[in-house]
Amino acid sequence: MSGLVYQNYNNKCKGWVNPTSLSYAPQINSLSSYYSPSGSTTLVSINGANFYSYSKILFGTYNPTVYFINSNIIQFYVPNTLNSGTFPVQVVNATVSNSVNYTIDNASGFWLQNLNNNSISNTNTNSVSVTSLSRGAPITVTSSTYDIGNLENWIICDGSGTITITLPADAPSGRELMFKNIGSGNVESNSSILDLLNLPTTTILPAVSPGKWVTLVSNGTNWIIMQGN
Repeated sequence: MSGLVYQNYNNKCKGWVNPTSLSYAPQINSLSSYYSPSGSTTLVSINGANFYSYSKILFGTYNPTVYFINSNIIQFYVPNTLNSGTFPVQVVNATVSNSVNYTIDNASGFWLQNLNNNSISNTNTNSVSVTSLSRGAPITVTSSTYDIGNLENWIICDGSGTITITLPADAPSGRELMFKNIGSGNVESNSSILDLLNLPTTTILPAVSPGKWVTLVSNGTNWIIMQGN
């Protein structure tokens, strides 16, 4: 009979959940930086959602101290005793967040030569034992041209177009410069350098996937591409 009303008991209420028992999975959207030199003390902000004052951070197998800012930002210091490598970063409440990679560079550093007494000293000032030289804070370049200063040795290039670099013309033999290209344009030199085959080129780094790097070393006359990825 079409006029009858049927009651569906399959959709009846099955109970309620105490709001205090709800747990929302943390989510990492981005990091304030994705790399730092080995031996450095770097503060990293994790940006995302569902962070709490009791949230924990996993940095590889390490559990650094968590600095809770708000539900969208927590911070930690990268352990300065770690060697180079790529480490997954995750946030843990009752559940574990997605994983974002962080890279520690074991890049060579820059020795300063004192011409008065012919001694050399390392620019690394960290208190940890150094098995290879470390770099100071990186310089991020976003402009179309940039002149390398005397005390700069690690350059992060983040431009939407070609970045043209002026390399120090009077660099002493043995000085090193490391470049990383995280932008969408080429990184070029305004003078010729020598590539891995000792062939002249002006390209330091082509437009590539984020994280590609190259090390230049001066022989007192020319800058030479020594290594890269």
